Amino acid sequence: MASIHKERRGGNVYYRLQFYDKDNRRRSMRLGTINKKSADTIRVRVEDLVSASIAGGSPNNETARWLAEIGDDVAQKLATAGFASYVPRRESATLGAFLESYIDSRKAGFAANTLRNLNYTKRAMTEFFGEQRDLRSISEGDADDWRHTLAEKYADATLNKHIKRARQFYKSAVRKGFAERNPFADVKGGSEQNESRQQFIDLETTGKVLESCPDVEWRAIVALARFGGVRTPSESLGLRWVDIDWENDRFTVTSPKTKKQGKPYRVVPLFPELRKILTEAFEQAEDGAEFVITRYRDRNANLRTHFLRILKRAGVTPWPKLFQNLRASRETELTNSFPLHVVTGWLGNTPAVANKHYLTTTDDHFRDAVAEPAKSSKTGGATVGAMVVQKPVLSASDTNCQQHPQLHHFPTKKAENVVFPSVSGLYLVPPRGVEPLLPD
Repeated sequence: MASIHKERRGGNVYYRLQFYDKDNRRRSMRLGTINKKSADTIRVRVEDLVSASIAGGSPNNETARWLAEIGDDVAQKLATAGFASYVPRRESATLGAFLESYIDSRKAGFAANTLRNLNYTKRAMTEFFGEQRDLRSISEGDADDWRHTLAEKYADATLNKHIKRARQFYKSAVRKGFAERNPFADVKGGSEQNESRQQFIDLETTGKVLESCPDVEWRAIVALARFGGVRTPSESLGLRWVDIDWENDRFTVTSPKTKKQGKPYRVVPLFPELRKILTEAFEQAEDGAEFVITRYRDRNANLRTHFLRILKRAGVTPWPKLFQNLRASRETELTNSFPLHVVTGWLGNTPAVANKHYLTTTDDHFRDAVAEPAKSSKTGGATVGAMVVQKPVLSASDTNCQQHPQLHHFPTKKAENVVFPSVSGLYLVPPRGVEPLLPD
């Protein structure tokens, strides 16, 4: 039988384990400043190891699982006490090398922005813990200390993302045998929602920005985000002229972000405000042009920096999340006129994400709520306050982003004598709550 002895030194409590091995020799293991419950667990497991060594067999399943999960410190003490043959071979890895290997192995499957964010968290971890820190040596207390340090630098939403990525890293480390536990599993994250960074960009502001754009391609970039709800730059730079179905007033958006979820593309209505600007861009594009945006495709081109210059020229104060808030403003408008599942199908997110990160309450919502009720429309429009919204009847194919429609494309730019069909009556934007056409 093994026994636990408690010792007090310098105001601290230490535990020591004593037992007799298979040769009836008295052995001792110093367990350190662990708690009584942990000391009792080690005692029970050591007793089973002694029994297994006497019988020349293997420890029971619970002890075998325990041996696979113990830290390096306890494993070393067991080996010194004569149980080296029962301690599984333990591979080790340093934090910096493991994170570098993890990110490199996923370069083919992750989008560029995802890899960039993983590298941000890698840097935050290695700066705090050190690149040469053994993965097994990082404890739950260390993880808490890291979280407190990040909380002094970042908003809750950013803090939460770093913690989630740290959990992701360690989940892989545990599966590969480089760690027995995930010290970030129970670390409290912050809220993913930061309402202070959500801002509705109204029509007046959008008009000023469009007027200050240096060329038609920048107007197209802004319009794709604000009127088409397209992600910038990943989706806007990927848009090709063959993706625009002028005849049926829709366009296909290739989406690297949702490709892994089995949704490599979605079909979006060619809203009148967007069609007007894309038509102008098409007319000015060079013959044979493939992409809608051609001048800003260089990876060194910083769209954010260019956009800030445009906002300054327009006399507009920059808003948080420059391009995402343009896209979010469009989603807020569209939900005034169409069911949320239809809007999220067009914009490529989910109702939960839209409600949490995109949709905002605008001044128009308050004005419509207190306006005098209008008479119900005989044509079946939805009446909200004084706003009567006429909703076009959509077929299943209009809202199903998984089924690629039979598109009618211009093969290349530029066909002669192209006559664009009228958009009258197609996806008209209601006069209240959703943007009207911009003035010429």
